Amino acid sequence: MITLNITRADDPEGVYLKIPASKAEISECFRLLDNISTTAPTKIAEAVSNVYNLSGYLKNVNIDKPGELDKIIALAQKLQTMDRESCLKFEGVLDANSVNGIDDVLRLSDSLDDYALLPDAEIGSKLGRYLVENDIVSFPESVRPHLNYSIIGTEFDAEHGGAFCRGGYVVRREELPEQFFDVRQEEAAIMTLFLRENRDETHCGNELCLLLPATESQLEMTKAKLVCEEFAEAGIVTVDYPFPYLATRVPQDCITVEDANELAQCIEQMNKVDGELLKYLSVLEVEQPETFQDALRYAMDIDDYERVSPDMEEYGRSVLLEAGDRNIDILDDIDGFMDYEAYGKYRAEMDGVVQTEFGLVRCKSEPFQVEQQGMKMV
Repeated sequence: MITLNITRADDPEGVYLKIPASKAEISECFRLLDNISTTAPTKIAEAVSNVYNLSGYLKNVNIDKPGELDKIIALAQKLQTMDRESCLKFEGVLDANSVNGIDDVLRLSDSLDDYALLPDAEIGSKLGRYLVENDIVSFPESVRPHLNYSIIGTEFDAEHGGAFCRGGYVVRREELPEQFFDVRQEEAAIMTLFLRENRDETHCGNELCLLLPATESQLEMTKAKLVCEEFAEAGIVTVDYPFPYLATRVPQDCITVEDANELAQCIEQMNKVDGELLKYLSVLEVEQPETFQDALRYAMDIDDYERVSPDMEEYGRSVLLEAGDRNIDILDDIDGFMDYEAYGKYRAEMDGVVQTEFGLVRCKSEPFQVEQQGMKMV
């Protein structure tokens, strides 16, 4: 999510707008801006998000320009699925590149996998020590006590074109030796389980963390380390998600390692399809699962749900096309005689389309009935 402070004519107060936003919220924002000026361009004065330096790259963007606000909405949706490490990395990626407008910001948001974040290396001396201790630059053990880490870090930065940031130092992965990367650690874990061997009431057994999704061999190896034949013999101490929205919307009741791994596999597949994870978050917000198994069931049935365009005219057209078996001629026949927006709103209500924090969503097999839950129907 991004909170924008939008202004006209350099008004010091402006109007605040949380993105993503509904059409009604955007219209109300522009109505308030009309009280300031109806002729001055609409510009961003400030942007607040989990990417702290993003504001500097969005400041003075003219959102009157066609498509600019849509791009910012797309960026806000991307930020909703970023974990803390990705947000910190994004800050460094922005500072490490030449950014000239929202198009560059969006492009860089899609290239985070091309970069590495070296943690706790936010200044030259710390970067130098990190490079030496992790054998990115090599020195004999005998001379290490006498090294000037500040010079090592400063020279590395000058040669490799990265950027210091809150989270450490961001640099392109290709600038680092291949042996530096442990493939399993570099993969973004969907879920981390902290497990404990249950020995008896007075003695705690082994503790370890399990990154999910995991292969069968990794699961068997974890059982061996816990000295148990089945995961039911071990206890799940805590569950950690990289996406904070999952942590608040997926119940931890009756969770098992096997179910957790299956959910992680489902989410891993969602990450490969643009907008699929946002759809799942919308489903969780509407369905409000009571148990972990419920959340898993919704993930497995994700194809039964559909994200809906906030443009009701577009939705009306798409419904008609679907009814006409995607025959474009049906629109040609009624074009000029049809209020697509009004029809879109009517069908959205009939189809049980719901407004969520992550966009509009509907259930294909059975329309949502959510008035009793206080959800906002379209």
